[in-house]
Amino acid sequence: MLKILIVEDEASTRDLLKNMISQSFSDIKIIGEAESVVDGIKAINEGNPDVVLLDIDLTDGNGFDILENTKQKNFMVVFITAHNEYAVKAFRISAIDYLLKPIDINELSDALEKCRKQNEAGELNTKLDILFSNLKSEANQEKKIVLKSSDSIHVIPIHEIIRCESDSSYTTFYLKNDKKLIISKTLKEFDDLLTEFGFFRPHQSHLVNINCIDSYEKPHGGLLVMNDKSHVPVATRKREALFSLFKSL
Repeated sequence: MLKILIVEDEASTRDLLKNMISQSFSDIKIIGEAESVVDGIKAINEGNPDVVLLDIDLTDGNGFDILENTKQKNFMVVFITAHNEYAVKAFRISAIDYLLKPIDINELSDALEKCRKQNEAGELNTKLDILFSNLKSEANQEKKIVLKSSDSIHVIPIHEIIRCESDSSYTTFYLKNDKKLIISKTLKEFDDLLTEFGFFRPHQSHLVNINCIDSYEKPHGGLLVMNDKSHVPVATRKREALFSLFKSL
């Protein structure tokens, strides 16, 4: 039985979440609710929840204030936000789950299913540290991404990623200093995540850090030579976009 605490200052959203959970999840128990930072801290410390559905913007502060003042972070968090695009970007690269208002039942189900299966409560402090760091960092080069391999969680500065390569449902990250990580997610997921941080997908199986390109070679249909001396093919349909990108640099 998964124990959930709802911290949300809008009564209508609290009621919606309670109705969704009670009607759709028989193995989940709502142990309480709170609408402020003070009440949220008290409810977490006293209720020992497995999962906290936590609104970012509260009347007397925000969800981050609650987490910074909670004694033991032995629970998982799913943030709730209305339109904070900047925070959503930080959540994604910090590997923290979130829900956008208005709440969608399918997205809620996906988030709770991940909580049920992964039980990542022990990783919360690490992820929150990275989240707070990413929220404070203005430059993309200062931001970090959280990556989970089969046996560990890795915190990688984005500027240290040279390229990513697809292998079916896995993605291999090639990093500076000849390091590499194999992550069990598709390249498309990282394409969506990293494009705004200076990455380009020249081929269906490759994603590269623009700042790590040494040169472009025309023979063999077109190849990018990267800082690590690796060669990445450029698909014919991607050449025009690549040349436009070079001109904008």
